[in-house]
Amino acid sequence: MINEKILSDPFSLCMINYNGEQYLEESLGSVFSQDVKFEDILLIDNASNDKSLEIVRNKFPGVKIIQLDKNRGPAAARNIGFQRASCDRVIFMDNDVSMADGCAFRLIKSLDENNNAAAAMPKVIYSSNRNLIQYDGAQSHFLGLMTLHNENQPLVTSINETRKIGSLVTSCFIVDRKKWGDSDPFDETFFLYHEDQDFGYRIRSLGYEILSVSTAVCYHREGTQGLSLRRDGKYSKKRVFYLIRNRWQIILKNYGSKTLLLLSPILIFYEIFQFGGVLKKKWLKEWLKANFWIMLHFNEIIYKRREIQKARIIPDHEILTGGPIPYTGYLLKSPLEKAGKRFLDSITEIYWNRIKKLI
Repeated sequence: MINEKILSDPFSLCMINYNGEQYLEESLGSVFSQDVKFEDILLIDNASNDKSLEIVRNKFPGVKIIQLDKNRGPAAARNIGFQRASCDRVIFMDNDVSMADGCAFRLIKSLDENNNAAAAMPKVIYSSNRNLIQYDGAQSHFLGLMTLHNENQPLVTSINETRKIGSLVTSCFIVDRKKWGDSDPFDETFFLYHEDQDFGYRIRSLGYEILSVSTAVCYHREGTQGLSLRRDGKYSKKRVFYLIRNRWQIILKNYGSKTLLLLSPILIFYEIFQFGGVLKKKWLKEWLKANFWIMLHFNEIIYKRREIQKARIIPDHEILTGGPIPYTGYLLKSPLEKAGKRFLDSITEIYWNRIKKLI
């Protein structure tokens, strides 16, 4: 066991679970195999209707179960874990993630060695193909999307280093409550999807750093049935609704007024282009529902925006990035769709290069 005295603070672990019976023995088993001692291990259960809790109670009696009365989504579950954990440093994991040896120690140590870091994430590798990186960091694309670092790259190309990144993916990460403060880290209105992008943006806007710790490794399995692309191989209508709606929440809440003004032409152009894809994919109902929700909750969003803008320290131009629009390959199957993506990439990149110095 690594000498725990070289770690400056105690730490907790919180796992988020919804119907994860097929994953929990492996994921929690990896937690108990780590070479550090957690002060407490919490399982926040989003009203699972499978055998998840029976498995945990029988095989992992040291885990404290917090059972919710309904599925409130991962954002709300993480907030509960954030408030209930006994230590200021908390590692969060999804139920389909397992940690490689030394992962927890390296994440915790990264915060010890970087005084301005409020969060860190490991290198995430596909459990089904351990020679392939799923991602090992993220950036905030100016269109309100998340760009993944080293997505689907061979593991042999990876450089083991700790580097600063612009956002984080919450399949596995550590957060420091001393830096973040007492407020809930996640916006629960997101429910699902992009809530990590929103959280990462706000960490950076407050002047804190986010780290990618490539020597810390975890393995990611298939996700939740009905929601995960890796598991189902298709976009559910629920996924479409949340992705469209939550992208606009990120933009309206977090971007400064000058940024919104400068980006408005390209945001409108992108929305028109996206609408064409919505019609082609027969997602009009989800698009209308998402935009109606934004209008219905506009005053609430503006209130949150005021609080975020008052607290921010770092300007948008130090957070936002350009580059190809981060679309998943599941959306681009036909030659026409791929050609349309190349055209959209070229237009948005030209626009970004012309206005980024003004933001």
